[in-house]
Amino acid sequence: MKKRFPLLLALSSLPMMVQADNRGFQPERLQLGGSVSQNIVDSPFGGSHVDAAGLSIFAGYKLDNDIDQVTTTVEIGYSQTNDFFKGPDSDISGFWVAGVAEKQLPEINPDLFAIARLGLDIGDDDGILLGAGAGFHLTPQLDVRGEYINKDASSVYQVSFVLNF
Repeated sequence: MKKRFPLLLALSSLPMMVQADNRGFQPERLQLGGSVSQNIVDSPFGGSHVDAAGLSIFAGYKLDNDIDQVTTTVEIGYSQTNDFFKGPDSDISGFWVAGVAEKQLPEINPDLFAIARLGLDIGDDDGILLGAGAGFHLTPQLDVRGEYINKDASSVYQVSFVLNF
């Protein structure tokens, strides 16, 4: 129950965020995505580290804001890694929720954007997560992102594809 409480809290807050916008739920603000990642766990005693590939799926909802060229989104997802080493319980998996800000960079390229992420991992690597990266609008409906995310016990390098409705 201890690990489920933050997830239940996050899920229960989504309808309130949607209702904060006077127009209610709007399907065109939805996003669906998937990621492939390389996950690294540093040794707390120095020396070598272990790493494993991983996958994530997530859904997002774009929020209203008044900041020019910035889009804010709340995302919830599930991540799973391969085993870091042989033995039981040697992977990292679980749910997470994050706020994501995308800043358009038209002075470089109209389709390029920077990403900042702040969230909470509720799975095996529970705790605060922080991330930064960049993305590119391949089409108005499809984005590709590259991100670095620092979690409590691991570092994640990931590439994501996001479908915008």
